[in-house]
Parts: sequence; structure tokens; C-alpha cells
Amino acid sequence: MKFLRELFHQELDADGEIEIVGETFLRRDILRQLAPNPYQIAFAEWKQARENALFEKAEIILARYDNRARFDQLRATFGAGAMIPFVGAGMSAPSGFPLWTRFLVDLAKESHVEPTSIEQFLQQGKFEEAAQSLHDDLGSGLFNENVEMTFSKLCEIDGPLNYLPTLFSGGSVMTTNFDTLLERVYTHQDNNGFDRVISGAAMSEVLRQMASGSRLLIKMHGDCRQVADRVLLKVEYDKLYGDNDLVEQFFNGVIFRQSILFVGCSLLNDRTVSTMKSIVRRYGAARVPRHYAFLELKASDDRVTRKKHLAEANIFPIWYPEREHDESLEALFLKMLET
Repeated sequence: MKFLRELFHQELDADGEIEIVGETFLRRDILRQLAPNPYQIAFAEWKQARENALFEKAEIILARYDNRARFDQLRATFGAGAMIPFVGAGMSAPSGFPLWTRFLVDLAKESHVEPTSIEQFLQQGKFEEAAQSLHDDLGSGLFNENVEMTFSKLCEIDGPLNYLPTLFSGGSVMTTNFDTLLERVYTHQDNNGFDRVISGAAMSEVLRQMASGSRLLIKMHGDCRQVADRVLLKVEYDKLYGDNDLVEQFFNGVIFRQSILFVGCSLLNDRTVSTMKSIVRRYGAARVPRHYAFLELKASDDRVTRKKHLAEANIFPIWYPEREHDESLEALFLKMLET
């Protein structure tokens, strides 16, 4: 994977540039150009040591609760090619994008909306209402500009997101993120990218394209640069999810075809989870594939209650420790690739 070599270069260059008769050189370039064989050996040793540490991390995670048995089931499904990733904002955070709550809190400082009202919305999981109140105060122009400025920036792609093109190289990807990191990382890592990028607002089109075997990036809530297909404000959520037949048809088409792996998602007060619950209630858990999630377990969480809540949507969690998001996901991704 290309990003590993860049991480290796960053470590080589950590002690600064080398100056020779007034000229400066990167350590990576000196080693790579003057000693190519030692450079390759050093990279291979560095990569192996890093993988060993991550495998140890994965073993610690899988030894907790009922993680290991569930991971074995996940891995069997993944190995059969019957899994599609659902990517949340936590996968974009290592690259410098704010989580949605942080964006709303920061935007409130540039508005006349009382911070306490935004905090109350967020504490109740009413993210759409919080966004709607800020939009109504700022007006469409300012609000849309802030969304685009925040999520359209071109930055280095960092963290476990880099593993997705290797893990899921041939199929489609679903996301609720507004940024363009997935488009960029798939193009950069495997030089192909997606056949098409489709907004979730065009759900019927998504199902037709999936049936044809196209490799899709399904941006469930649209893109930061396109207001027309965006699903962000309460009125936009109500418009999309208010059409229960269309939404359920879409999820039926997805979740009856394969298992979903949620990564970088909190799955709290989530419209996706609610929709999946209604499908499971209608058809029965035994008729719906099991879905999985890599989830951070916070000290304040009631783990068993959360597990019961997710099971109603046929989603089964594998927990990793609080504030260890990047390393834990990378360890679990690497474990999925283990032969």
C-alpha cells in the first residue's frame, strides 16, 4: 500500500534535512538514491515491525468481550466477498476533517444561535435540527459556503481510510460523508477509482447501477459541493427519509444482497439504523444478513444496552477502546487481510 511508504519516509525525515555545502537534502532521498538495496531492506524491516505491533493490538482487541467469535464470522463473510463498507465521518477525521458535532459547534460561534440550544440538540442526537437552526439563522448562502469550505479542502489522506481500496477493491462503497476523500484514495491507491459516484438522493438509480455490476461510490447524503442532492438539514432528511417506500426499497436492495461493515460511524440516533430496524421487524432477523460494525466503546457507554439496540437492526459490534480509533481500526483491517 502506497501510504505505508510515505509513513516510512516521514519517519526517515523526522530528524530534519541534511545540509551539504549549502544544499539541503531529504534523508529519504539520500538513502533511496545512494543505497537503494539498504533502503528496500530498511523499508521491509520497518513494515514488518509495524505489522507485528498492529497484530498484537488486534489480538488485545479481539480478546475483549465476545469480539473474537464475532470477528471470525465477519472475516468469513468478508472472505466470501459478501460485504460492503459503510464509511462514516470517523474515517475522515485523521485527515483533518471535523466530526459533524464539532462542525456544528464551531459554526454556532459564527451565528446568532444560542450555543446552549445547539448543545441541547446535540445531546438529544438531533443533528438535523441543529443544522437546520444554524441554516435558518445564517441563510443559505453563508451556511452552504461554510459546508463547502470545510469539507471540500484537499488535504493529505491519513489514517485507516487508506486500507479500504485494498480491503474492498472490486465492489461498491457507501458513505454519509460530504468530503471527497474516498474518491481520492481509491484513485490514488489502485489507479482506477469508481465507475460512478451517485448521490443517495437518487436511490432508484443506485439500485439499477448496482445490479449492473458497476463499482459505485454511493454518497448517501450527497456532496459538500452540491446543494441540490445534499441531505443535511432537517427538511432535507424529511424529504429523503419521508419517502419510506423508496428508502426501504434501497436498503432492501442493499442489505438482502450482502453484509454491511460500518466503520467510522457512531450509529447513535441514526436514520440508517432506524430504517434497518424497520426492515428487520418486517422480515425477521433470520431472513436478513448479519451486519457488523467496528465501534469505539466509551467509558460512559452501557455496552450491553448498545449491543441490544444494534441487534434490532441486525448489526453486531466489535468494540475497541476509547481514544484508540486510528490504531484499532488499522489493526482490525490488517487482521481482516491476514492469510
